[in-house]
Amino acid sequence: MMVWQASDRNEWEVAIRQALAGPGGTAAAGSAGPDPFSLADPPTVKGILEAAGFAGVTLTDVHEPVYYGPDVPAALDWVRGFGSTRDVLNRLDPAAAARAVGRLREMLAGHLSGNGVWFDSRAWIVTACRR
Repeated sequence: MMVWQASDRNEWEVAIRQALAGPGGTAAAGSAGPDPFSLADPPTVKGILEAAGFAGVTLTDVHEPVYYGPDVPAALDWVRGFGSTRDVLNRLDPAAAARAVGRLREMLAGHLSGNGVWFDSRAWIVTACRR
């Protein structure tokens, strides 16, 4: 399986969180729902898989860019579809939410290249064998 490494190792997560927080650095706390980084810690992953009857658990570092869309509007739609983004925007009053969306748009424009919007990312490829 492939799982994200820690959030601070994923440029896209850091950039989105900072854009949502804005200059004051508040309002970017994630939702109480599923955490996409919950399997970022190799000892935790190994423990879970070994407890489930797997052996030979290995995690291989993957450092590749991640594509967010062909242009800023598509990338913004993608980011606004994240549960954590929706949760933050829904907690803000309409004016603050509009400012946060503007910051997201600006941040995404800063990652636009000739072939779309890209961010640095880190993940683990996890392999294991059934005992």
